[in-house]
Amino acid sequence: MIKLKLKILFLSFLMSQFACEFKRDALGADNEIRVICSEIDRDIVESYLKQIFIDTIFSPEPEPYYYLKFSEPESYNKLKKQAKIVVAAVNRGAGNPGIKLINKILPKNQFEAMIENDPVILAKDVYANNQLFMVINTSSNNQLIETIKVKKNFFRQTFHDEFVKKQKKYIFGEDRNKGIEDTLSTYFGWKMKIPWGWININKNIDSNFVWLGKEMPFQWIGVSWSEGNLISQMNTLEVGEYLWSWPKIFYKNIQFNEYKFKLNETPFNGYTAWRAVGIWETINKKESKGGPFCSYLFFNKILNKTFHINYLLHNPGKDKSIHMRQMDLIIKSFTIDPF
Repeated sequence: MIKLKLKILFLSFLMSQFACEFKRDALGADNEIRVICSEIDRDIVESYLKQIFIDTIFSPEPEPYYYLKFSEPESYNKLKKQAKIVVAAVNRGAGNPGIKLINKILPKNQFEAMIENDPVILAKDVYANNQLFMVINTSSNNQLIETIKVKKNFFRQTFHDEFVKKQKKYIFGEDRNKGIEDTLSTYFGWKMKIPWGWININKNIDSNFVWLGKEMPFQWIGVSWSEGNLISQMNTLEVGEYLWSWPKIFYKNIQFNEYKFKLNETPFNGYTAWRAVGIWETINKKESKGGPFCSYLFFNKILNKTFHINYLLHNPGKDKSIHMRQMDLIIKSFTIDPF
């Protein structure tokens, strides 16, 4: 109850401060978290945030879902409209500029209450629309670490939901490729939302395979299906072997690599699916390409079909996590047309 009151106090204060200010959309990339704290607090704050935002893809080098970008408290006014912002202070020394900054942001009773009770608060749309604004105000590293168990999942989910909301607005606008969507629905009885810029590489009714693609960067989505519930007939090893052989059968010129290959069961649009992630590579080394991939294998009772949806990316030397997460949103728009 105390924590709830603190959150309400913080939100009410911020709303009263900025309710009359016209807000534009927040700035900055969706895979960046701008952290504002003094150098003396950086190691503690960085360690804390990395224990919360742990998601990583391998391409094959590890790439985090969120990059932490650190700035000194003096830059606050220039950066306060960033999409994801963390203002933090741990060291209580009078000379810590992070303490002085948080003192300006929060009312005195809120500033003191956080130190004794909940040292981390998250608010939305403080200075800009579609903004997440976190304040870390603690007197010790131990007090801060104790919040991880309680708040880790909440923070991760909130940041994920904000990412999904912004990305759906961006990739699923009115300029979607409705022609491909209608074709999928007409010929196959299922469809996905297809963003502008995607094309149909291969649509063969007899092969039970659809291949979609986009360049800049190089992206593929492949969908195949078979009659009946194949999954019920396979154990974990057989599922892995089925997925492993799939790209050579349908894409022809690529294969999966053992590096970081991972297979597990997961929910997918109401189905229980097998999910595989890892690295793909071209078989022909003269045309060497590669990058991360993700696959979902699931059974649909309505059509009595086992579906495999795969997506992959080639974007050497550049960020990959945003594009991979965008493709995950695309394939999770998969729906079966009602009869």
